[in-house]
Amino acid sequence: MKYTNKQNLPEALYKAVINDPYKRDSDFSASMLSTPPQIIVLKERHKDDITVDVSDLIYPLIGNNTHYILERIGIKNGLQEERFTGTFWNGLTVSGKLDFYDYMKILWDYKITTRYVLIDGVKPEWESQSNINAHLLRINRFSVNGAKICVIFRDWSKIQAMKVPDYPKHQVAVLPVRLWDEKDVEDYINERVKLHYQSMDAPSDQLPECTPEERWDKPTIYAIMKKGRKSSVRNLFSLENAQEYIDKNELDINIHSIQERLGESTRCEYYCDVKDFCQQYKRLKEN
Repeated sequence: MKYTNKQNLPEALYKAVINDPYKRDSDFSASMLSTPPQIIVLKERHKDDITVDVSDLIYPLIGNNTHYILERIGIKNGLQEERFTGTFWNGLTVSGKLDFYDYMKILWDYKITTRYVLIDGVKPEWESQSNINAHLLRINRFSVNGAKICVIFRDWSKIQAMKVPDYPKHQVAVLPVRLWDEKDVEDYINERVKLHYQSMDAPSDQLPECTPEERWDKPTIYAIMKKGRKSSVRNLFSLENAQEYIDKNELDINIHSIQERLGESTRCEYYCDVKDFCQQYKRLKEN
């Protein structure tokens, strides 16, 4: 991967971004299995062609600071920053580095992210990653009573919390993670290992496509707007339903209108480094 510094960030910050010390010590990691194989494979195949500006990697750098926070925990009878490994389909190994495992046998994961995560709750990839780590703990003879994610909002404002009713009142929130049945986790890991492994040699135009959930897909909506009001009165998923809502509720067409808000695959558009090499993305744009 090639790095640019178009914003002329200080050299020390530039170096901190590009000198990522992470090295995988197994065939797959928990986070890797939770990532679409198409992204993993294309990143490897085009690692010399991908260019990223360091200004777009500041949030991941801030996220890495959680490791330094965890070094200060100092709680006895717990595990922090420990990596566990297990063997799965075809003898391939999977490892996961947990953030913290406390004396109550609760597995903790720390995330620094936007406050909007509270709208949808625990992301699917967070849930799967936590369950993979929980399973790795179990097969290494550690029982797990629960899993939680401690979310730290990077965009939180104390003033907004005081003024806005539905704004998070604190900069930190704890989200419980649903633990899967042990057999379901085992099956999931084996399926993901097999899928990722078989994708390694697949032609680029035959890679497993990213699902709508993996693309963070947002459908096109038709917002019913009212003059003088910033937010929509109602959001519907078809023009026909939006018109039907106006007719049924006898809304005044002189002050109400229908606004089309085109859907998009958010991950593809804004957060995918390999979209320029992705056949699926190309087809989505053509359609």
